[in-house]
Amino acid sequence: MLIRKMLREMQTNFGQFFSVFLLSFLAVCMFTLLKASNVGAYHALNNFHQKTNLADGWLYGEGFSDEDLKKVRELSDVTDAQLRMQVTGTSVGQNNAQIEIFLEDENLLTKPYVLEGVEFNPSDTEHLWLSERFAKEWDLSVGDDFAVTYNGVSVEKKIAGLIASPEFSYMCADTDLDVDFKNIAYVYMSYKAFPVREYVEHLIAAGKITANDVLEHTKLLDAVLEQLEANGLTKDAITQEMLLKRIDGLSDEKLLAMMPYTQMILSTDKEDVLALENEISEAVNGDYAVFVDKDSIAGMKVLADELSQHEQFAYIFTMVFVLIALLVIMTAMSRMVANQRTQIGTMNALGMKNSKIMRHYLGYSFVISALGAAFGLIVGPLWWGQALTELFVSFYTIPEWKAAYDNSFFIAAAVVVLVCTCTSYLSCRRLLRVKPSEALRPAPPKSGKNCIFEKLPFWKGLGFTVQYNLRDISRARLRAFMGIFGTACGMMIMACGLACNTTLDNVYDWNFAKLQNYDYNIQFAKDITTQQADAFSKQYGGELIMADSVEVAAKDHALSGDKKTTGVVVTEGKGFYGITNVRQEEVSIPEGTVAISSKLALSLGVEVGDGVYWHIYDKNEWYRATVGVISRNPTSSGITMLRKDFEETGNKFLPAFLFTNEDVTGLERTNSLITATHSKTDRLEAFMQSMQIMYVMVGVLIVFAAILIVVVLYNSGNLSFNERIKEFATLKVLGFESKQIQKILTIQNLWLSVIGIFLGTPFAKIILQYMFDSNGDSYDYEAVISAGDYIYAAIFVLGISVLAGVFFSKRIRRLDMVEVLKGME
Repeated sequence: MLIRKMLREMQTNFGQFFSVFLLSFLAVCMFTLLKASNVGAYHALNNFHQKTNLADGWLYGEGFSDEDLKKVRELSDVTDAQLRMQVTGTSVGQNNAQIEIFLEDENLLTKPYVLEGVEFNPSDTEHLWLSERFAKEWDLSVGDDFAVTYNGVSVEKKIAGLIASPEFSYMCADTDLDVDFKNIAYVYMSYKAFPVREYVEHLIAAGKITANDVLEHTKLLDAVLEQLEANGLTKDAITQEMLLKRIDGLSDEKLLAMMPYTQMILSTDKEDVLALENEISEAVNGDYAVFVDKDSIAGMKVLADELSQHEQFAYIFTMVFVLIALLVIMTAMSRMVANQRTQIGTMNALGMKNSKIMRHYLGYSFVISALGAAFGLIVGPLWWGQALTELFVSFYTIPEWKAAYDNSFFIAAAVVVLVCTCTSYLSCRRLLRVKPSEALRPAPPKSGKNCIFEKLPFWKGLGFTVQYNLRDISRARLRAFMGIFGTACGMMIMACGLACNTTLDNVYDWNFAKLQNYDYNIQFAKDITTQQADAFSKQYGGELIMADSVEVAAKDHALSGDKKTTGVVVTEGKGFYGITNVRQEEVSIPEGTVAISSKLALSLGVEVGDGVYWHIYDKNEWYRATVGVISRNPTSSGITMLRKDFEETGNKFLPAFLFTNEDVTGLERTNSLITATHSKTDRLEAFMQSMQIMYVMVGVLIVFAAILIVVVLYNSGNLSFNERIKEFATLKVLGFESKQIQKILTIQNLWLSVIGIFLGTPFAKIILQYMFDSNGDSYDYEAVISAGDYIYAAIFVLGISVLAGVFFSKRIRRLDMVEVLKGME
């Protein structure tokens, strides 16, 4: 019997109960939509990391010996360690793509994950292992030949396997604004597979290896130096011919000493990996440049930041929809229970216990919210969550990444249902305390009293419609609060969604009108000399740019917790590479100072005039610099300095790019010193490609905001009509026309909407900036909301408010005055 009664009531009050269903659905759907992709990613990452035995710490330096490795392995907190060398080369025949080459003689930690072919064998000198995403882009298969060049030396091997590496879950070529798997790859090969003799001879001929380098790293020339000194000569007398002749007599094994291991990776059982730095520093006698954990590896950090952002969005938006659902339930159930006072009294009189009656009314919210939550559990992960995952897979590389469930989905759904049900309990418990004899009689009317608005000095000058609505708002404060709060949330989210497009337009203009002041850029080969780059600059004009990785700290030789891994850009100050301050104004770097990005400056606690310390990522020597500008760049962070100041530190300026306005299209096809050229059109296309995920998120925001506004305003209008139905009937008896009553209802909805618009507007920019800031330190978008964004969002809210009034006008015209007023006898 009670179930049939519940179904009848749900049918009669379909609009209100459907609102609860929709809000419960949206809350769970939004949570699972964003979390399903994350859960699948975390599952796939755990499997990925276990199968590759991902290292916990990375030690970078200019060269590590077997003795260093032995000492680190002997540390009690280190479970294993391995040496390797990483260099950056270019492909031969694939548009000179950037190739990260790993040379190893062991395969213990961060092993390549083989997707096709055989497992990586560090003793195999005839094959190499190539990243699978790059191979698929260029239609390469196991067994094909693949060639790569590094510092003028070409290496060609057969492909033994197609692989993935957790260090490159995200990878972007130096010349790309965003992911393009055609332009970047990584290769694993045996340390002994590299043609070291040809490599060393080339470097000597190019002047990149001198007698000083050989004497510093090997004992190869000790005997020669002794003979020279005996004849009154110095090491400066050692010529290239002498070096090359000496090299010819050495075995490949001895020549390998000229290619030092530049990385040591290690594993540990300690959670705080960076706490090992002091022990490791002592083991290698402080002869290292950087010690980091996986949170600082760019390929993993970008992905981690993306997943963290989605995690935050999932909880924030779920909370908003749940709060609105609670307000809807409180108002709807309070009204229903109050209208069924006589029915409750009758059920009590017939011997039905209060507990059973309570369960009956709790069942309304429980059933509806449970249905909405169940529907959200299905649609969120399986449909929208999978679609979002497929979009992410096009940017990130994680084998077997699919949308997945975890216990948090069911916990979230249970919490939504529980909260909705408990809200019904709070709405019903007061009336169930009334004695049956009292409940069988209609509730006594509330005692009339002046509302707070009647104390206004101009109250008597207000018209009837205004006075009537003000009294109603003061008497139905919960309903009014629901309308205002819901509209404010909807306005906030809608303005955020619209403003995302404005912000991206601003980033577009910022990048291409202030920062990238050139039409073409040339990417140089890694083995180009400074003199050769200067010649290109003289021929084509423009500005040479060097880019490298550095560590920056507010104090000298800081430990891991006090320093930041970031990038350094060295410019010639000609304006092709633009610098903007925190107000997006173009500025120049004062000589003798550096520009530091705003987020980095904030994390280090430095301002203009303060000193910062930095060193090249794989070099051990630190330098001090004075902060001259706090800069801001939407797509990069770090420090920027002038070439003159960089060279005064003793470092060699090794340009990677030439920015120019001369047309250099196709130059890479005729000059081996150039690996790629890009036009402004190429950069624009890359920028739009990089914004795909952002535009998807914008679309989701706008759709969900629109639904929220419609649900809130419809429900507010519906509650307002049902709570005042007797008053409207009385007004009609007194001669008021339906249009006049509709006007009263519409005006109140507009009031609440306008208040909600004004309250939600200031928070839109705050939330939007938080959304962008949650995407990690690599991006520094400035939230920009135009007047048009606010206006369009407000127009949408007001339009829905007016439509809600028009919808209820039909119900006012069909109002049966006699039937409604019977209950007042």
